[in-house]
Amino acid sequence: MRYLLLLAHFLMLIGCKKHPIVSFSFEEKKTPVTASFRGLHVVNENCIWLSGTNGTILRSIDGGISWCDCSILAEKENDFRNIHAVDSLKAFVVGIHNPAIIYSTIDGGKKWTGVDTIYGENIFFNSMKFTSPDKAMALSDPMDGKFLVMQSNDGGMSWSKTGTMPDALSLESNFAASNTCIEYLPSGHAWFATGGEKARIFYTKNNGLNWDVVNTPIMANNEIQGIFSLAFKDSLHGVAVGGNFEETHLNDSVAAYTADGGLSWQLSKKMTRGYRSCVQYCTNGNNEMIIALGKTGFDYSKDEGITWHRGMDCSDYYTIRSVPGKLKAYAAGAYGRIAKINIHIN
Repeated sequence: MRYLLLLAHFLMLIGCKKHPIVSFSFEEKKTPVTASFRGLHVVNENCIWLSGTNGTILRSIDGGISWCDCSILAEKENDFRNIHAVDSLKAFVVGIHNPAIIYSTIDGGKKWTGVDTIYGENIFFNSMKFTSPDKAMALSDPMDGKFLVMQSNDGGMSWSKTGTMPDALSLESNFAASNTCIEYLPSGHAWFATGGEKARIFYTKNNGLNWDVVNTPIMANNEIQGIFSLAFKDSLHGVAVGGNFEETHLNDSVAAYTADGGLSWQLSKKMTRGYRSCVQYCTNGNNEMIIALGKTGFDYSKDEGITWHRGMDCSDYYTIRSVPGKLKAYAAGAYGRIAKINIHIN
């Protein structure tokens, strides 16, 4: 009997699966400004671009130890919520002002050139996403009853309107909370998220030639509620997060996931702890997780957004970007804040 008990114990031990322990370290960096940042692009662990209020644009090439002020003097009243960097020298920004001027630099922000100007009533650009060095999309609030998606096929130097778009609802809009309410993949699939009257996701499978729209179960019944951010790791698997940015503790129906390219969405079985304004995939090739961040902290998921777990508490951070190929990320937000997040899995 003793041997049988020992054998049973041994089999139980080898049959037990070790669950990895996830932890985070949060290292705040200093910037020379007090602007509120919504635009953030991480080229690599050392090269970081930031954009935000008062026309502020910053660049670091040493991981946030020092910063170069690359602000556009003529745009001191603008809010640059959208930035994309190709490398340490070349970048694009667009603000929320109307008309919308898309600026480019090729010398690290010493000089900015307006490469295109977009006119129209109610222009308000919420997000800009490059999917390759040549292809990009930029999303504005509705104009003439339809959302405006501009497209570039020449590396951001000129922009034109994409194809057929379903009608927007009367109180429907996007949220320029983190430059992540549009996603665009090299396959030609793209999605953008809305809130207000309903939380919907518009999608295209052919680089914007045609758009369709689906409802999601994420809560939205007023102008400050809905989907604030979405991310896709491939043409099938994606996540969406949001909530109410004035009542950040509410976490009823604030996160959802899809496994069919956004044709249908399911609510997460375990929600984030409240409102989240930005969601991003983070991987080093061996381990992968999704991080959802908002004004009160961040949560993480290891199962494609089905369940969310407590990450860390941190105040007034709005946007996050992973370091390519590493389990690290940078987060930025109010009062000139930026921090490096290191992810540890043991």
